[in-house]
Amino acid sequence: MRWTTTIIVAAALVAAACSSKKKPEKHQAAAAPPAPVQQQTRDEEFTAYANEVYDAWLKANPTSAAGMGYHQFDGVLPDYSPKALEARAAQLKEQKARLESFAGTLSSERDLERQVLLTDVRSTLFGTYELRQPQRNPMFYPVTLLDYISRDYAPIDQRARGLITLCNAAPAYFEQAMANLEEALPRTWIETALLQTRGAIQFAKEDVPPALKGASPEVAKKLGPALAKYEAALGKYADFLDERKAKQTEDFALGPEKFRAMLREEEGVDVDLDHLREIGEKDLARNLAALDQAAKQIDPNKTATQVVDMVRADRPEKDQLLALAGEQATAMRKFLVDHHIVSIPTDDVAEPRLSPPFERWNFAFMSAPGQFEKKKLPSFYYISPPDPKWSKKVQEEYIPSRYDLEFVTIHELWPGHFLHHLHIKVNPSKILRSFCTYSTSEGWAHYTEEMMWNAGVGNGDPKTHIGELQNALLRDVRFLVALGMHTRGMTVDEAKKMFIDKGFQDEGNAMQQAVRGTFDPGYLNYTLGKLMIRKLRDDWKAKVGDRYGLQAFHDEFLSHACAPIPVIRKQMLGPSAGPPL
Repeated sequence: MRWTTTIIVAAALVAAACSSKKKPEKHQAAAAPPAPVQQQTRDEEFTAYANEVYDAWLKANPTSAAGMGYHQFDGVLPDYSPKALEARAAQLKEQKARLESFAGTLSSERDLERQVLLTDVRSTLFGTYELRQPQRNPMFYPVTLLDYISRDYAPIDQRARGLITLCNAAPAYFEQAMANLEEALPRTWIETALLQTRGAIQFAKEDVPPALKGASPEVAKKLGPALAKYEAALGKYADFLDERKAKQTEDFALGPEKFRAMLREEEGVDVDLDHLREIGEKDLARNLAALDQAAKQIDPNKTATQVVDMVRADRPEKDQLLALAGEQATAMRKFLVDHHIVSIPTDDVAEPRLSPPFERWNFAFMSAPGQFEKKKLPSFYYISPPDPKWSKKVQEEYIPSRYDLEFVTIHELWPGHFLHHLHIKVNPSKILRSFCTYSTSEGWAHYTEEMMWNAGVGNGDPKTHIGELQNALLRDVRFLVALGMHTRGMTVDEAKKMFIDKGFQDEGNAMQQAVRGTFDPGYLNYTLGKLMIRKLRDDWKAKVGDRYGLQAFHDEFLSHACAPIPVIRKQMLGPSAGPPL
């Protein structure tokens, strides 16, 4: 999952989620008061209102809706005018109050949906109106053409028409963006927004025309002018951002109160920040000790840093990255089946590809088709090449070792994000298929790395263990850097140094990660989510006793799609589940 909020009503869900609950005796059911009828009525009332909230969300987020497979929204951009933002705020506040009013009155399955919707409403209110993203964040306004050309979800003319409509709407959309954004913006946010914007221009020039070469003459005639309009709008936005550099600041930090509110409103986690820091430092120390032990197994006469450098030197050539990632993906999927790790609900696979230029602010990510697409479409495992502007040495160091890459593949594909997507896609609830929580998505993907090592990936090879630990340490440092930069005054340079010293990152990755932390304070959710899932697994094992199995736990967890982990915890353990950390 990336830094932006990732958006990805049936009783069958809870049949799976609550299968371990004991059913009441017949005489108890017969003696019960008429509450079930009242609850059924309340469930029906909620479902009707939930559909209203869902439809309002689609209209407010047409780009995301189109990406999910609702192609009636192709070419439609959201309205971020001050009037529209004000109206949406009022609507969200009304939705929040109404969704809260259903608490304690619904069946388990409907209440799960209620809490998923409520989390999205609270998260949007916090990010859009408390953090003022439309006024503060130039990355709030992404417009991508990738979805229209990367998959044949519809005939080429239909996709091209949607793209043309979007391109023609882009000038007015970016005028809204430029009118909304304040004069003084954080430097790293401007720089990253410029990388994305210029990358999008390059993509429109170089990748879109050949991809739509088969369009009819009537449509092709409109494509060139529309793309020119889109590129001009992005060029104007890039010029606008360049001008904003004159007043750029280092003022990116949320501050302690907003940081804690972010976790509460977006993840459902309310925790003291000092305690949170202690948790992160403890996990960092645990993984550093494990790394030191693995290094001694390889060469007891070298330091851990020297051994890591030696392991990292075993890297594929740049042009072999995709092939190796594909081989690892096949092997990891087979490992899941052979070792009964987790169910695989479909036969879908993901194809390794180089990431498009405007997405190269992180090394790798998974891109799957929308969960409501009507036809089977390909998924892609995107990997970013090193920035050609970097020195040759930094470019070489940016390529991960084959052991590191193996756990990136685990994280992104099997059994990480891609498998999670497959479970979400088959969930019977459209609400659970549509909304995702950062700590659940990234927490699951990161949790699977250590879980797979413990399950036997690598057959105990300490080099493989170092690959797993490098990924764990990267996420531990993200955890502490997010707290440091946003609540304790840590600078970007200090963050970069910590990624090098404690995260064993090369210079290019370290800078990339430090910059990301300025605009993505939620990237502590990788470790936060992992630790919550590990605790839930231990507590669920204690609850079910002899019925425990790794696959049973994973299937049960994933049956709740991407709901907040504290919500899943109560679904699996009951109302007295206790704290998630």
